[in-house]
Amino acid sequence: MVRRTRKIVWTSFARESRTFIFLYWNKRNKSNNYSKKLNILFQESLQQLSVFPESSIKSNNQNIRLKIASHFEIIYSVSDTQIFVLDIWDSRQNPQNFPIK
Repeated sequence: MVRRTRKIVWTSFARESRTFIFLYWNKRNKSNNYSKKLNILFQESLQQLSVFPESSIKSNNQNIRLKIASHFEIIYSVSDTQIFVLDIWDSRQNPQNFPIK
C-alpha cells in the first residue's frame, strides 16, 4: 500500500502563534535552544501528519483535528491534498481560552 503525503500549509494565524511561542521561550530562557527544539518537534509531528492525517484526536468541530506534541496541541484541518495548520496551542494555558469551542 502506497501512502501519499499531503502538503503542509500554515495559516498566518498559526505562524503568528508559533512565532509568539518561540519569542516567549527565547525571552524566558535567554536562549533560542528550546525554541529550536520546539521547531523540530513541530516539524516532526507535521511530517507524521502528512502521511497519517487521521492519527490524531478529532475535535467537536467537523474536519478539525488536534495533534499533541509535548505540551502543545497542533490544531489542523485536512483536505485531499493538504493539511492546514490552524493554530498551535500551549495546553498549559487557561482552558477557557482554547481556540476551538
